[in-house]
Amino acid sequence: MFERMRQGWQLTKKAWSVVREHPRLVRLPFVGGLLALIAALVIAGPGLWLASSDVDSTTYVGYVLIAAGSYLASCIVIFYNVILAAAANDALVGREPDVAAARRIAVSRIGTIAGWALVSAVVGVLLRVVRERFGAAGAIVSWIGAAAWGIVTFLVVPVLALEGIGPIESVKRSGQLVRNRWGQQVTGNVVIGGVAAIATFAGILIAVLGGVLLVSGATGSVAIGIVLIAVGIVVAIAAGVIAGATRGVFGVALYHFAAEEQAVGPFTTAELAGAAS
Repeated sequence: MFERMRQGWQLTKKAWSVVREHPRLVRLPFVGGLLALIAALVIAGPGLWLASSDVDSTTYVGYVLIAAGSYLASCIVIFYNVILAAAANDALVGREPDVAAARRIAVSRIGTIAGWALVSAVVGVLLRVVRERFGAAGAIVSWIGAAAWGIVTFLVVPVLALEGIGPIESVKRSGQLVRNRWGQQVTGNVVIGGVAAIATFAGILIAVLGGVLLVSGATGSVAIGIVLIAVGIVVAIAAGVIAGATRGVFGVALYHFAAEEQAVGPFTTAELAGAAS
């Protein structure tokens, strides 16, 4: 177990080295997340207010807006993840990432992206229904189902970007590739997520400390509190954005190895094969 995690950490560091060498990759998850947040606030925000109304017709309109806003936000995130995967592929095969070309690839996949967002949303709703309807057993089944779904679909975005097949076919293809090389996916993704979680938690703690100082109102504490809140927010956002870019690079590298038995970028065949043994 610890050896797998060590190997996952090595893979993660190499994925991060690609991001550092091509810092434009970091902008993609940031822009995608920001636009998705705006879409959710503009469309789903009013929906939340309407859904709290006592008037049935207004409540239904609110639910529709919430669903529409959430779906649009999901489409935006996936769209930018596809751009990231296409650009990361350039970096891993020795080319300078062409973000404009990567964006054109994502645009050509708009229909597939929308379909994948719908499939993902339906699965999420089904898992939530199981969790809410069947008590403790439902919660366990939902948790297991969500974990399995996350593993099976880990390579969907690289498949969408590099193969251009439909959403259902992409899920099947991702599942096939993950079964072939499941070790790297689990260890590498756990390490990336773990590091991001620690950094995000640190940012939250800094912001909370700033909030405490701000509320205290003591001389000099207000200014320090505001600074700490700002620093904490930046740290938390940066952790998520960097993790997203690193995960995108890692996914493309794993895709090439699983699909072609080929190690690209700084990764070696021995490292990738060893992580799955």
